[in-house]
Parts: sequence; structure tokens; C-alpha cells
Amino acid sequence: MKRSIGIEVGTNFIRAVMLSKLRGKIKIIKSLQEPWNWKDSQDLPVSLKEILVKGKPAVYLSVPKSLTFFRKASFPFKNRKKILLALPYELEETLSLPAEQLNFDFYVMERSERLPRTLLSLRTRRVKQFHETEIMAIAIPREITKKILTPFEKIGIKISSLESAAISLFNCYFLSLTMKKGNFFILYLSSDEALLNVVKDGLLVDARAIKYQNAIEQEIFYAGKAFFRQESEGIFLAGEENPSLENKLKEKLNLPIIHPNLKSMSSLNPEFSLAFALAMRGFIRFPLRVDLRERDKVTFPGRKTILIFSLAMILVLLLLPFFNLKQKEKEHQCLKEEMRKISQSIFPLPQGTSLPVAELKKRLQLSDEGSEEITLLLKKEKSPLESLKRFSALIPQNLKIEVQTMSLDRRKIGVSANLSSLKEIDQLKEILEKSPYFEEIKFGETRLNKEKGTIEFSLNLKIR
Repeated sequence: MKRSIGIEVGTNFIRAVMLSKLRGKIKIIKSLQEPWNWKDSQDLPVSLKEILVKGKPAVYLSVPKSLTFFRKASFPFKNRKKILLALPYELEETLSLPAEQLNFDFYVMERSERLPRTLLSLRTRRVKQFHETEIMAIAIPREITKKILTPFEKIGIKISSLESAAISLFNCYFLSLTMKKGNFFILYLSSDEALLNVVKDGLLVDARAIKYQNAIEQEIFYAGKAFFRQESEGIFLAGEENPSLENKLKEKLNLPIIHPNLKSMSSLNPEFSLAFALAMRGFIRFPLRVDLRERDKVTFPGRKTILIFSLAMILVLLLLPFFNLKQKEKEHQCLKEEMRKISQSIFPLPQGTSLPVAELKKRLQLSDEGSEEITLLLKKEKSPLESLKRFSALIPQNLKIEVQTMSLDRRKIGVSANLSSLKEIDQLKEILEKSPYFEEIKFGETRLNKEKGTIEFSLNLKIR
């Protein structure tokens, strides 16, 4: 059973929803909300500790939007590691804290092609195209993340991801059946503040934390003027119920209010919260995936290091095959010499003597003779000498074969020999065809040797 828990850290509360998935069905195991102040508390609420320690689920955490910074930036490349490396320097002047005191992450808003005049080459007089990646960068002070994560680390819980509540809110909207691309607002109401996301053409372009003493309708009005040339399609309202605020928004802004539609998840029937959306991260892939935990420093090797390493690799690749080939050639020559000695002692080919079957079997057993390489070769099922051994074992002693030439391969045996009559050739053919060891048996032309009074023939065997 796979388990996942989403934890929403508020200014003065902590909310958690724990889900499980078994056989494709998702169920709520536990849902709770406790008062908790991350600034002062060093320990988690007891009720939350129990479900964390007992279930050992994947833990996804969100922090208030007011603790994070959102900034737009653009880069002339799309490599994620390069962007993370350049991001602190790009945004350093726009942030109130030094870059080394912040954790960064980002999501891509869009990639576009532009032709700026600054890239006009004076030598070729051509304008070069380049890809520009527009991103939304998110930063959080490391001191804050340390304070929030310390209570979890004390009980041995590893956080799977840490993100801003604004990201969780956008992913909340992704869970709803009402999701569509367009211009609209996502408003989330909690006990201490309201969170407003501005969505333009289906992209999250701005996020704001609003205190309740401020006029929420004015914030929405000014955000619409700043980002939308035309009227928005409505307000997606989630979180705690507030009928009076809902009526006020309808009257002053004249915008439709859209509530979460979770009919496809009717079996869950959850309180629609950021914690629920965070818990669903363990089972589905959301459009925005941001992690604000401290990451290892991203570094890239210099050009000199890359050049030296490349040259060393090329040198190794050039020399290694040379040494390997020399060693292989030496081993092959030794093996070939051993095979030649044994073959010549068994088949005195120049004299064309008859095949000594008993001596052949004795030699092929190699009780005390031969090198280790030959012994290992004979152990292989389809080695040349093993094939020869099997071939000789099939021939009865009363069948006198006079071998002229013989060739051995891993899967082929070629023999040129003499037998006293055609009847013996037919007998040999019948013996070989009955053997399951040979896949193909071919007899070549036969002719009469008048001087010796024997039948000359050729035979080619293919081993299975």
C-alpha cells in the first residue's frame, strides 16, 4: 500500500491530509488541523507525529506564500542546471537578502525565439536566432526552511519536497474538473490570510498573500488591470467557506465564482485544501513541481578541465584496443599451436593414414595431456575439438575411414576421405542422420580411386 501525506504550514496552524492507494483506489486515512507556530515551536503536534512515525509515508510540505519571493527572469538557454547556477546572480539585485542565504527553484513559463540586434554578427552580417527561456523563479530564506524542517528531522522524517503555497494552490486547480486555459483568479481562504494566484493563458504569472484587513476585491481588481487586457473568466474559490465574502466579490467585481468540482473523486469527498493537493502529489503528476529544499551546489567544470579530460579519454580509447589486440593475438597463437599439435598427432594428413578412433578418443579426453586453454576449450559444448570428439564417437570401429583432409570450425566440420565401398558411405550417412547433434549433413561428389580401389567422397557437417 502506497501512502502519501500533504502538510500545509500556515502562519499559526498546520494542516495535514494522509492518503493511501491500493489497487488503483485512493482513500483518505487521516485529516487533521492543529494550532502551530513554526517560529516558536521546536516540536510537531503529537497527533501529527503519530501518523508520520507510524505510516512512514512520502511527505510533501508547503509554506505560506508570504515567506517566499516570486521573480520573473529570462535566459538565452534552456538547460535546467545552467539556469539554477545563474539564477542567484540574475536576481541578486531584486531581492532583499543576499543570494547565498536563499534557496532557489523555478518553473518554465514559455520558450520563445527572438532576433535582437545585439546578436548581429559584424563579420557575417547575419542575425543569429536564439531560444529565450522565460521562467518564474521562487526563493525562500534558508533560515526559514531550517526552522520549518528541523521538527521533522528530529523524528527522522525526510521531506520529499518543499514548495510555496502558491504552487500548491495552482495544483489544487489542476485537480478540479473546471480547469481550463484562460485568464482567471484562484483565491484560497485560510484562517490567517488569503492567497491570490493570477493565471494568464493557463500559466501562473503572479501570486499574492493578502491579509484579511485589506480589501480582497481591490487586490483582485488591480491585478486584473495589471495582467489582463480583457476581463477575466472568473474566480476559482477554494479553502474555508466565507459566504459574505463570496457575495461581496460577486457584487463589486461582477465575476462568476467557480467552486472546486471533484465529482470524479466523489469517493474521497475531502475538504478541498492545499494539504489535499500536496498529498495527491504522491499519486499524480502536477503541472508545476517546485522544490525549495537546499540542494547541492551546482558546478560545471572549466574549459581547461574538459579539454584535458577529453584528450585523456581519446588517448585511452586509441591505446586500449592496441594492448587488447596484442594480448588476444598472443593467446590465439598459443591456442592455435596446441590444437595443431594434437590434430597432427591424431591425423597424419600428409601420409593419409587411416583414422585411429581409439587413439582419438583417448587423446580428446586429455587426462594428463594438453594445455589449460585446450582443456577449457573442450569443455565448451560447441568447441571445434568437442565437435570432432562427438563425430569420431559415432563412427564404429569396423568402418575404416582413410582421411585425406579435415577442417574444423566452431559449428562446421569438413572432411575429405576414402571408404572401401558405396555401401559403407550409405552406412556412414545413416549413422550421422540419426544423431541429434548435427543440424545439416551434406555429402559431396563421390568417385572411384582406381589405384587404391576405394571410393573418395567429401562430407560437410553443420552442428546444431
